[in-house]
Amino acid sequence: MESKTNLSLPYWNDFPDIDLYMDQLINLVNRYLKGFLPNPLTPSMVNSYVKKGLLQRPEKKKYQRQHLAELMIISLFKSVYSLELVKQVVQLVFEQAKPQNDYDNFAILFNQELNLVINQNNTAVSRNESKAPVLHQIEGYTIRAAIYQMLGQRAIKAEMSAALEDK
Repeated sequence: MESKTNLSLPYWNDFPDIDLYMDQLINLVNRYLKGFLPNPLTPSMVNSYVKKGLLQRPEKKKYQRQHLAELMIISLFKSVYSLELVKQVVQLVFEQAKPQNDYDNFAILFNQELNLVINQNNTAVSRNESKAPVLHQIEGYTIRAAIYQMLGQRAIKAEMSAALEDK
């Protein structure tokens, strides 16, 4: 994994305050998420997300900051959850109708959790000398990923059930 100083999500004010065409949007997301994603974002992926309702439709083929924020979240979670669950996560993140605050809160939490995991893993590797450090690190990441995925799925389902009951 890259050093923690290289890995962090940008905040809303780091996004351009002009509308973007698809190629600009894709280049920007890929640059922001370099080091996070195994595969770069493509135009067909963006079109698919719009078609499936994960991403809002662009206005006159131009994408705004809200689109960029949604796409950042979709890109991060699509390898962890089904697209249906990702759609629910995006709805949960942006439920307050204040996109800048909602996204910034997400980015703050993401960056804090990332730093916490990196720091915990570095400490755990230095304490466990009986295994090869890289193997221990891989095990730790894999175990955490499985646990966090399971807990995340449960939390999303519970939150969506509660939201449906409130309607």
